[in-house]
Amino acid sequence: MNNKDILRKLSYILMPVSGLIFLLWYVRSAGYDVVYTDYIRLIAEYLPDVDDIKRLLVPDILTRIPATFLARFINYSSFGFSVTFDRLLAIGGIGLMAIVLALYSYKYKVGYGWQAVIFIVLFSLNKWEILLNGTAWAHVVSFGLFFINYYLMDRLWRGETGSKEELMLFLMPVLLLLIAGEYIASYAVTMIFMSLLGILMGGAAGSTRGKEKSLYKGILFMTALALILYIISRHFAVWEHSGATDKGILEVISEDPAYIPRFFFNTFAGAVIGQETVMNFFGNGEPLPEALVTVIGVIMFLSYLAALYAYVRSGLYEVTVFPAILVISGFGNHMLVTLGRWIFLDTAYALSSRYAGQFMIGLIGMILIFALYRTQKRELKGFGHAEKRAIRAFAAAAVVLIIAGNCYTTYQEIGKAPYREANYAHMAEVIRNYEQYGPEELKKELEWTKDSETLLKALKILKDNKLNVFGRP
Repeated sequence: MNNKDILRKLSYILMPVSGLIFLLWYVRSAGYDVVYTDYIRLIAEYLPDVDDIKRLLVPDILTRIPATFLARFINYSSFGFSVTFDRLLAIGGIGLMAIVLALYSYKYKVGYGWQAVIFIVLFSLNKWEILLNGTAWAHVVSFGLFFINYYLMDRLWRGETGSKEELMLFLMPVLLLLIAGEYIASYAVTMIFMSLLGILMGGAAGSTRGKEKSLYKGILFMTALALILYIISRHFAVWEHSGATDKGILEVISEDPAYIPRFFFNTFAGAVIGQETVMNFFGNGEPLPEALVTVIGVIMFLSYLAALYAYVRSGLYEVTVFPAILVISGFGNHMLVTLGRWIFLDTAYALSSRYAGQFMIGLIGMILIFALYRTQKRELKGFGHAEKRAIRAFAAAAVVLIIAGNCYTTYQEIGKAPYREANYAHMAEVIRNYEQYGPEELKKELEWTKDSETLLKALKILKDNKLNVFGRP
């Protein structure tokens, strides 16, 4: 065994472990255990009676993410309603993804160079907001469960699953229904599509045994059922979007035909470079020109298409479907964010850090395809010289943009960590002395955009029950 092989094998452990340690350091350096923004609504609505089952048994239960009720009970009962508890759950979700990617990379002998690119994406701080805003933990954990599900689907495709894995595949849509929230949509569409492919194509071997075909049908049924149940539950939900337009999409398109496409392409740019980095790209308050951001998004979009083209033409689907599932799921997330967030009439919204966790799913799938179609000896047979050059050019462009964008965003975010911690510490002092502030000033300090009554109710609950900052000296 040469040194390169040893380094590659060590990388399967060292890269994910190092990345998780880095995230723990970042949360400790940039975070301060204080509630703000989205926590205000949760406190006012669910505390202190976190064990009140009536608050769970409501028509729109699935939009409220049932798993958070248990986590909230544990957090309230054992940790005094700690934001750090939720932040650690989010890091745990990224840990699930890291474990799956390490196992997959080991199985398919992904080189350490390609692994490095993958883990740069996974541990990049372009998703600082979902790491520090603890209310996002359920979404991140659901992404980790998606990865587990997709990895098991890959094993099923190759005919390698045992009875326990098959049971997990059958039950996973129900489990995810309890934690995924609106992201069940892109997950369900992806799994329905892959189940249909399994029924029609029969997996890597080219033929499906009766047992496997029945399992694909069972997965299809359970996934469709989960999606239908979520849609029914969502029908009863009341949604509030501060700052959203009341114009219809056709009216917006008629006024600015390029707006929706720009927003869509910007979501792809948001996968490689953070919103705050774009807005202060040169370090002096000067932003990266919007046109250039859109160009980055277009290049990444075309790189996705190039990866899928190489995947199909090289016959890589005969070996593995995991990266293709990630790309399809990632595309779904780009569509989901575009369809759900165009209403804010701001293309910069597509770059928001809160969506980076969703976008990285497709990004990782694309990287794996570029890494695997050659290492699995799936050369681009039948391609013309120009086609091969185009595929390689898009692969190179994607890797350069991914490394540069994610590393520069992470570099800037590390520099901001002390200031974020100081800001959170200031919020804690504001909360401790909230009676001395006016309602509008409180709303500004705690990043709360809705009514003052809810905010004051939440702060009183914290004080009366000695929770969060009131439970510490």
